[in-house]
Amino acid sequence: MANGAPGRIASRHERRCGARAMIWVEVFAVFVVSHLVGDFLLQTDWQASHKECGLGSDPIHRRALGAHVVTYMLAFVPALVWIAIETDVLWAIVIAAVIAVPHLVQDDRRLLDSYMARVKGVNDKALGLRIAVDQSFHVLFLFGTALLVVA
Repeated sequence: MANGAPGRIASRHERRCGARAMIWVEVFAVFVVSHLVGDFLLQTDWQASHKECGLGSDPIHRRALGAHVVTYMLAFVPALVWIAIETDVLWAIVIAAVIAVPHLVQDDRRLLDSYMARVKGVNDKALGLRIAVDQSFHVLFLFGTALLVVA
């Protein structure tokens, strides 16, 4: 831990330059806010209703999923700029990919549907449970990514 403060982990920048460490909880909080903005405020109804199976062959679904991931990542720009300043630009680009790729796969929904059927025993698309499980996976990935940022 940097400077003996609980929860502080020295970033690459701090180890290199002696600057203030990024705290993973701060990174996680910024990621969660960015996620909520990107997944709920910026996502259009068209994207939400057509992105399912967007990694398949249907061009409309592909376009909807791609457009959603682009608008979703716009919400992360301030966080990624902060990461680039605190560490370096290449690391921020890596983190952007670590955020975007799992989100793309998760929002295709096929893995989610498989999980819902096999683990939860729900074959119909129980909307409330599906949304809760979907968001839980998103937050879990962002939690891991926040830890990765400060590693």
